[in-house]
Amino acid sequence: MNDLPIDQDDEDAALWVARHLGGPVDATAFSEWLEGALGRQEKFDAMWAACADDAVTDALRLHDRPERTAHAPRRPVRTAATFAALAAALAVGVVLAWPLARFALSPARTYETTAGQVRTLALADGSTVALNGASRIRVKIGGARREVTLERGEALFDVHHDETRPFVVAAGGGRVTVLGTRFDVALNRQSVELEVERGLVRFDKVSDRSTSVLVPAAHQTSLTNGAIAPPAPLDLDAAAAWRTGWLGVSDMRLAEILPRLERWSSKPIVVRNEALLQKRVAGRFRLSDPKAVLDSLGTLGGFDVQETGQAYVINTR
Repeated sequence: MNDLPIDQDDEDAALWVARHLGGPVDATAFSEWLEGALGRQEKFDAMWAACADDAVTDALRLHDRPERTAHAPRRPVRTAATFAALAAALAVGVVLAWPLARFALSPARTYETTAGQVRTLALADGSTVALNGASRIRVKIGGARREVTLERGEALFDVHHDETRPFVVAAGGGRVTVLGTRFDVALNRQSVELEVERGLVRFDKVSDRSTSVLVPAAHQTSLTNGAIAPPAPLDLDAAAAWRTGWLGVSDMRLAEILPRLERWSSKPIVVRNEALLQKRVAGRFRLSDPKAVLDSLGTLGGFDVQETGQAYVINTR
């Protein structure tokens, strides 16, 4: 099994929860136990939450069920046997729920890049992640779960196949779930964009799993304004261009290009006339020189670009 065995503090935490549920406890002894080692308060809190597990609830329901006579119902009484049953039920609950509680309590690792920096990471499960510029992810890899949150920017995931541990990436309001594949996720202003290079990916909204769509290899989709677009064919060469410092676009709106360029720019890009965001351009541009890219886009789109001390400003000619 991937999960570590439950240690003595885990068992003690379960017993203390059982004692609290069974009636008054020795407050001094409980405080001494909590203060006896780091992490015991967190373990007790996690065990208390684990009491909501169905195994615990069902056991209590069986042992607290009133015995009815022909005359009147009898109020259930908590006895030593009931307490023992509760402790046993909690032990079952611990086995079922503690891996998830321990995963929730384990610290996440954060990785990020500066503007224009591309960084490749090796994760504990054997997966790799390539971070685009000005990007940040938060990673938690456990014995039963693998979770990543894309907090900013763009990341390419090459996921080590593991049928027992789905790999889940949350980004904005979207969520990607895979067992093992290669895909790119980007936060581009109001959109979450997904490009699948290899394998099969499930994409849905965090708030509504019924929106789930399957995206096959060499296809892309996006979540914009609460709607997931139907999967469409993906130009793999253009999708991979940013990893070598290039931006390849084909008939793309300026609104879609700018967030990609901002990941390589030390200054924000400000658009004075929002109508310009609908301009469509095509071409291949070197990302390491954002001003040159903007000037080229201005030539193609018919707008001016001014560089100030704080930003690049785009306006109508």
